[in-house]
Amino acid sequence: MKRSLAIDNHVAFQWTVVRTVVAGSLLGLCHTAMAPSSSTLGLLSQVHGTWAWLYGAVSLAFLGAAAVPSRTTRQALWLVGSAAAGAAMSLARAHQGETLAAPAILGWSLLLAGYLAQGGPGRWQALVTMLLGTLLGIGAQLLPETMEIHGLLLNQPLWLSNAVAGGCVGLLVGTSTIARHLVVRVNPADNDLRGLLPAADADDELAKLVRQALETYQQAADSLEEHPTARTAAEQLVKKIGRFGKRWQDIETQAQKSNRAQLTERKQDLEARVAAATDDSVRSEYVRALAAIGEQLAYLDDIARGRERAIARLHHQVATLERLRLAAVRHRSVGAAKLGEELKAVVEDLNQAGQDLDTAAEVLAELPS
Repeated sequence: MKRSLAIDNHVAFQWTVVRTVVAGSLLGLCHTAMAPSSSTLGLLSQVHGTWAWLYGAVSLAFLGAAAVPSRTTRQALWLVGSAAAGAAMSLARAHQGETLAAPAILGWSLLLAGYLAQGGPGRWQALVTMLLGTLLGIGAQLLPETMEIHGLLLNQPLWLSNAVAGGCVGLLVGTSTIARHLVVRVNPADNDLRGLLPAADADDELAKLVRQALETYQQAADSLEEHPTARTAAEQLVKKIGRFGKRWQDIETQAQKSNRAQLTERKQDLEARVAAATDDSVRSEYVRALAAIGEQLAYLDDIARGRERAIARLHHQVATLERLRLAAVRHRSVGAAKLGEELKAVVEDLNQAGQDLDTAAEVLAELPS
């Protein structure tokens, strides 16, 4: 199976960024109130004296809670501990000045990144979040001073400049959480399924149904990362649909070598020859040939009826996959337990559909190629 990285929930990630931007803007306004004589936001750097420890704690608490709201006691304790460490670090820097500038920037970034990595879905997400949080945290602290050096927002009121700079800081912090929203997705269009796809120029109803089944499965699989049983059942069914459709295409290819119109003309010609024949042996040979032509036409009729049954069966299987897709879409709006019960019924239908195709495939296998 081919695997790829994808954002599991774009809306959740976007709201995370929105929250951190708002938190950063509020932090900029707090900086304006705590250091009215400062001309730049400068995390941990421009607030001195009485307010230094408070600003260090507020900066970590605002941005951390906005990026990753605490949902467990452990996360809450980690955030409180990070804020306390940030308070001590900023107070120490306020007394030591630029001597602790670089260590303070790195320390603040590591504290924030450590909190952002808490409660993540997996170890690799936590590791990537820690790395991005540290790098973008350093960038977030350097950004306001860089904006000031380049004269950005220089002619704007101080509170507005700090709010905008804070929003940019929040944007970087929010972006660093992207790994928390990444998932490894299995690409259903692997070599096995690609081999079962109809030819690119095939435009008959069977080919369209097989393509529709694969497309529906791909859409459903994107929402079934937390329900491997349902995804596996759907994958097995779509593979059976592909093999079933391929077998029918092979049968139709063979059937098309016999032209019904030509067989009908030959039948009419033979009937005329039988009626005109005066020799019994000649008439007997024509009758035998006529019977063979009749059997061929009967076979073509059986194949046509079988094709109609196959199309009806595939419509049912595709509709079952579409039902699964819609059930997966509801994952965003219903509880996991309720979804699990609903998917259980759909999985049973998927398995039954697969068994029906197995039976039909056995019948096809008995036909001569």
